[in-house]
Amino acid sequence: MESLRLVHPDEAMRLVLENLPAPTAERVPLAAALGRALAEDLPALVDQPPFDKSAMDGFAYRAADLAARPGAGAALPGGAAGQPEGAAPVFRVAAVVAAGSSPPGALGRLECVRIMTGAPIPGGADRVQRFEWAEEPEPGLVRFTKQEQVSNIILRGENQKVGAPLLDRRFLCAQDLGVLASSGYAEIPVARRPRVAVISTGDELAAPGGPLGEDRIYDSNGAQLTAQALAAGCEARFLGIVRDEPGRLEAAVAAALEDCDVLVLSGGVSMGDFDHVPRALAAAGVRTVYHGLAVKPGKPSFFGRRGGQAAFGLAGNPVSTFVGFELFVRPHLERRMGLERRARIVRARLAAPLSRRESDRVEFLPARLETAADGAAAVRPLGYKGSSMLSVLAEADCLLRLEIGQTRVEEGRLVDARLVRP
Repeated sequence: MESLRLVHPDEAMRLVLENLPAPTAERVPLAAALGRALAEDLPALVDQPPFDKSAMDGFAYRAADLAARPGAGAALPGGAAGQPEGAAPVFRVAAVVAAGSSPPGALGRLECVRIMTGAPIPGGADRVQRFEWAEEPEPGLVRFTKQEQVSNIILRGENQKVGAPLLDRRFLCAQDLGVLASSGYAEIPVARRPRVAVISTGDELAAPGGPLGEDRIYDSNGAQLTAQALAAGCEARFLGIVRDEPGRLEAAVAAALEDCDVLVLSGGVSMGDFDHVPRALAAAGVRTVYHGLAVKPGKPSFFGRRGGQAAFGLAGNPVSTFVGFELFVRPHLERRMGLERRARIVRARLAAPLSRRESDRVEFLPARLETAADGAAAVRPLGYKGSSMLSVLAEADCLLRLEIGQTRVEEGRLVDARLVRP
């Protein structure tokens, strides 16, 4: 029987990302944009802030008035006498300015306004004195007890200038929506969500919630892959379990490819007598790009194309399925949405030594990040007995990569941990 020609995972990544159709955009309300892929770089629509404003609660005044120390007997603001010679000047409180109110006219000599955080700065004022560093010798008068070293004023456009880059293409999270709203965006362009269809294959599978015979296992891949596709920002439909019968599988594949951009199947991709997925895909007109990877877990993985559509056949063991999606399917889906995202990699010290007997493939091992005694980031491999051990993924938050030919990594060595949890 013909053996698989194994493709290096880095080459496989190149193949799944090349020659993809350009994403199409649609406009959605900002409230519906969470988790969507921004379709184009957006500029700031307004200066941020749009006016000079106070950075704190206090008194807005002219610094030049503070520098002009009065002589003995100089008049207080309003005409009253009594400013002691050389003392800090007394200011008359001309108004109270709240956030959202219009600023008063320009300040006169030795005038200030009581101002709140975010309120507009009155004409002529160039400093804000915090409330804690002020005293009121009489009602309506204020003297500063300590001199500010900074202005406490946020100038117009200090945070963002109109027309400057605001957000580049990305998956939008909560803080991104806040930034867009602050610039006045109510509707934005986002990439259309790729339509993903998921099929589980295998006579041994039973649907969760149903009866479980002695020779069956519950299908975990259907729920897992559908959830991974949803988390990647796609539309995803689970089309159910298909038995290991060529006719049924060919019909299911043909039906799925009528209405999806990407088809993801689990199981049935190796070289066994009941591994019908590659033939079913070929019957539907899918051209094989690779079949077999120099990767563990997931050696028999398949990838093919039919025009602008893509089909992934992932190894059926659930850890293999999960890893295959994270390594190859997720980046493919992101590129379909116009994103150039890189895997989230954390550089950390290995918390325990790693060794393996066979090193003919690149291996990805479930692991967990932790904090070492000295406070540095560390990563600990988890007890893992093979790709059928799905429960290990409940503890793992990253994957460790071991290269071809690498049989041992000593404790304390720096390694790359690929994050697989939000």
